[in-house]
Amino acid sequence: MRDIVGMLICQDGISEIRRCIESVYPVVSEYYIMDGGSADGTWELLNKYKDIYNLSLFQYPYDGNGEQRNRLLEKIPKNVWIVDLDQDEALNQSIQKELPDFITSISPSLYTDPNRTLPLTLHIPNLNLVQDIKHFDASHISFFGSKVFYNDRDLHFSQGYHCTIMYGANDTENINTISPPESWAIFHYAHLNPDRVANLQKDNTSGKRKY
Repeated sequence: MRDIVGMLICQDGISEIRRCIESVYPVVSEYYIMDGGSADGTWELLNKYKDIYNLSLFQYPYDGNGEQRNRLLEKIPKNVWIVDLDQDEALNQSIQKELPDFITSISPSLYTDPNRTLPLTLHIPNLNLVQDIKHFDASHISFFGSKVFYNDRDLHFSQGYHCTIMYGANDTENINTISPPESWAIFHYAHLNPDRVANLQKDNTSGKRKY
């Protein structure tokens, strides 16, 4: 059975980070977290629950999503599956129940195929929740191949805010995505936070991190 670990970069997530961690914790053996310099008590909260959720904690001043993720990725072993959510996201219950068995069912040939040039990922919808946790904006459903992926070779993240995983410098898509059950989803809670929505334009202008 191939190991599954969690990965998270965070910043000032005191009101939402436990929801993210608790959704991922049931399916991972260890959770690697890089804090970018939180000033709202997030770092203290993580240390409080470090042993409960088996967290490996690191801090480095935030200098970009891709940079932070690559810095954290260097600390994670090779040949493991990684669940990499943002602090305002969470796995739904179907993933929590089914991910380990689904990983086990993946054909071993996919890992060793000499013709494979792009990373192995799972193609999971990201539902942008609005109004309450039972509703989402159907016009903003994204599919990400960089939320659950296999860490092998010289895997790394592209630079920029919307970074993605790649081997080479010129990868523009991932043709090795594996389709999981249709019941799987990652919930994106950002727009349930009225303060965040109200301050979105100001935060964008000021350069405040947008997790």
